[in-house]
Amino acid sequence: MTSAAAAVDAGEVRAAAGSVPDPEIRRTLDELDLIDAVEVDEAGQVLVRYHLTSPLCPSPFAIDIGREVRRRVQQVPGVRGCRVDIRDHFIAEEISQQVNDGVPGGPPGWL
Repeated sequence: MTSAAAAVDAGEVRAAAGSVPDPEIRRTLDELDLIDAVEVDEAGQVLVRYHLTSPLCPSPFAIDIGREVRRRVQQVPGVRGCRVDIRDHFIAEEISQQVNDGVPGGPPGWL
């Protein structure tokens, strides 16, 4: 039997996350090299960490970008859940909370 993580292609997850455009610059997160990390656990849970071009990016843009990353990653075959965390933003914790509203942090040791 194949584990969920083996079924989830991390490259496909990265491509999905990286395909999200920055609404002001109109280039994708991948083109701008803004995807910091993609991790997949055995249960098919995914963690994506990203940053934006400015640590002062307006929070509505940062939240919309994070939610779109999450939406696209959740469409990747085998993904059972996704958490998206922004890094290097002056209100990173608040943005991550809004992006992941209703998404559990996961059990101890989860990503």
